[in-house]
Amino acid sequence: MLDTCVLLDISTRKNDLPIVAALESLVNCGEVTLVIPDLVIDEYDRNKDDVADKTRKRLSQEFKQVKSVINEFGGDDKDKAIEILNDVNTRLPLLSEVNYGTIARVEKLIKESVNYPVSDRAKLSSVQRALDKKAPFHISKNSVADAIIIELFSEYISDNDSEENVFIFITHNHNDFSSKDHRQPHEDFSEIFKKDNVHYCNNVASAISLIDDEFLDEVQFEYDFTEETRGLSEILNAMDEFVDKIWFNRHCNRAYHIENGNIEIVPDGTERYGNDVIHESIWAGAVKAAQRVTDKYDDTGPWDDFEWGMLNGKLSALRWVLGDDWDMLDT
Repeated sequence: MLDTCVLLDISTRKNDLPIVAALESLVNCGEVTLVIPDLVIDEYDRNKDDVADKTRKRLSQEFKQVKSVINEFGGDDKDKAIEILNDVNTRLPLLSEVNYGTIARVEKLIKESVNYPVSDRAKLSSVQRALDKKAPFHISKNSVADAIIIELFSEYISDNDSEENVFIFITHNHNDFSSKDHRQPHEDFSEIFKKDNVHYCNNVASAISLIDDEFLDEVQFEYDFTEETRGLSEILNAMDEFVDKIWFNRHCNRAYHIENGNIEIVPDGTERYGNDVIHESIWAGAVKAAQRVTDKYDDTGPWDDFEWGMLNGKLSALRWVLGDDWDMLDT
């Protein structure tokens, strides 16, 4: 059973992506059944967008603070550092989108979980906890929802107990649920966790380790080799190269047609226009530009149809990423 804070945290922390992937794998193979109370689902739905937005704002604010410090104390390498930071800044919207992608994955896990309704029994037991001032009512705050969640966990154990089943309660809310040692439950919950097959975890990683102590390492290994998002400067440099090479290929085609008499070079001022003529100064500038391209790149063709298609496809894809329509190939 997962608490709301666990679901929100794994939805918005990039470092917890392996956790999400591990849960997906364990659920899909039938090794784990997630049990999520209805009130947890409702609370998650109410807060997921707000938490994601706060993460975006926090990243933006931290970026501004770092940039301000470098501007003031950066020294001789300040300009280079600012250039790198500006490149990072262009990735912030992409990082925010990653949050929403992770939220969608968590929502799928919730959909595939056992959605556990709030029972009258859990409500009554929570009221009794409040009257007895037992955790989570041991501190001065309204902890009704937390009390109901832990009572639902206890109820689920009672209804499904067997030698084959192992029950794990996972929460990041150590104030309400943990003892002084945050890895252990508060003593007021000792009756719930007295059996050997019932466990308390203050993070998902430790819960997964109870199931398979090597599984998370395997998933983490895969994520360690996940490629980072390309920076804007890298994308723009690649686009410049593709534009140069595609333009050069078109220039070579025009030179071929000039050589074969299909296109005529005419003096400047000649009032003739169209695909079958080119003015002297324009052609002279094109020849110089073509020389710069051949000096700059080792590979300027000729290319076969497949290679030519790949070159145009790459330029179209990168331009689409930056906001152009598909098939935008003007050079």
